[in-house]
Amino acid sequence: MAKNKKSDGRTPFTIAAVMFGLLIAASVGLFIFSTVISGKTSQKFNESMYPVKYEYYVETYAKEYNVDVCLIYGVIRTESGFDPEAVSQAGAIGLMQIMPDTFTWLQNYRTEFMPEKLLDADELYKPQVNIEYGTYMLRYLLDHYDGDKSLAIIAYNAGYGNVDNWLSDGTIPKSGVTSADVPFTETANYLTRVTEAMEMYRTLYYDELEYYTGSDGDEQTSAQTFTSSEEIISEETDTGYTEYEEEPSESGNYDDYSDDYYGDYDNTYAFEGDGTGVGYWDEEEW
Repeated sequence: MAKNKKSDGRTPFTIAAVMFGLLIAASVGLFIFSTVISGKTSQKFNESMYPVKYEYYVETYAKEYNVDVCLIYGVIRTESGFDPEAVSQAGAIGLMQIMPDTFTWLQNYRTEFMPEKLLDADELYKPQVNIEYGTYMLRYLLDHYDGDKSLAIIAYNAGYGNVDNWLSDGTIPKSGVTSADVPFTETANYLTRVTEAMEMYRTLYYDELEYYTGSDGDEQTSAQTFTSSEEIISEETDTGYTEYEEEPSESGNYDDYSDDYYGDYDNTYAFEGDGTGVGYWDEEEW
């Protein structure tokens, strides 16, 4: 008589259940892996679209003039796409697209109208000069509008003469202005682009770090460590030019370098080397 074979308990149903479980586990693992990879890819893509360049200059003048570092980056990205050689059809120059007449006005305003000491407009092609004066202009506009960033942004594009008129006749509200309120299409789009870029920079680079917010009266701390321009001045000559023994790198460290650099006359100094959509100034408005 034939003996019955003992069952090992592996019924077709059990085998199918195990295989299904393995398939589910593999799918979950693949999903998690692809999500991580996708997240890293998305982060890299966003960082490539919103780069941090000329960081030393941006953070130096964000601190000096108490301006939100993300606002400065938002303006640079929108104005020139970080191209220091950019020139608009209206003649605005450089990273923050400053008109030569505006540059002259800013220098006069800062140096108590001493025209013999003015820098030439060609200096606006130099990243340090452009960022310094563009940031100073933002500070001026923020003060003019009691710290309202949206009003400062639209004034940077349309001129504060236009913005003052819009405020006085009720075209735009005195606070909480949005792109829908702005009568100039270019300026409305400009407000949207700068604001979105500013928030992206905050999310990508400064969300969990200390950064310059531009809040009046608050001590601002950089996300990076750097030495202020006053601490690296070696000598100021009678002509107002400053000679540096070292050139600051983007990270704020110093490389051996010896050259002549120039400065303006209120102790804000210019570096000749690199620090590594276009709004315009209306001459009549300034």
